[in-house]
Amino acid sequence: MAPVAETLLRIEIVPAAFLDAKLCADIVELCEQAYEEPLAGTLAAFENPTHVLGFLGDELASHALWLPRALRHQSRWLRAAYIEAVATRPRLQGRGFGSALLRAAAGHITSFEIGALSPSDARYYERLGWERWRGPLLLSTDRGDEPTPDEEVMILRLPGSPPLDLDGSLAATWRPGDIW
Repeated sequence: MAPVAETLLRIEIVPAAFLDAKLCADIVELCEQAYEEPLAGTLAAFENPTHVLGFLGDELASHALWLPRALRHQSRWLRAAYIEAVATRPRLQGRGFGSALLRAAAGHITSFEIGALSPSDARYYERLGWERWRGPLLLSTDRGDEPTPDEEVMILRLPGSPPLDLDGSLAATWRPGDIW
């Protein structure tokens, strides 16, 4: 039997190029409510996002997105779906809508080698199958790798995931906004 959230929520997967202006504004408003900070610039800076939208009737209730990113594990570059902006309207939180969107996203990112994200609450993601990266996190630059010791990353193993050593290094290239 499907969880209650999944029976109430209509989930749509929408590449950013297919969002209209009203829906873009609704996404920004929802994320800013949930995070209690301005996010329009951050959301606009994401390259090639695919949005996971959860609707209750006509209301946008919950949101997540993924971005294609290259992450280097040890010396191998991996095609990653990087999850960002997981948010539910504050008055609707705690009903499983965010979890439903993350499960839907996991079912749609199977062409990538791994899923990755920077968690705000690691325990929340762990119960959905995400694993904490224990090894060093790095920023890959033209000058070499720079440690990012204050960061936390979690990964989701996908059908095409190679063997991963969670104690090994994981590097990302620079991007606007947060590195991780």
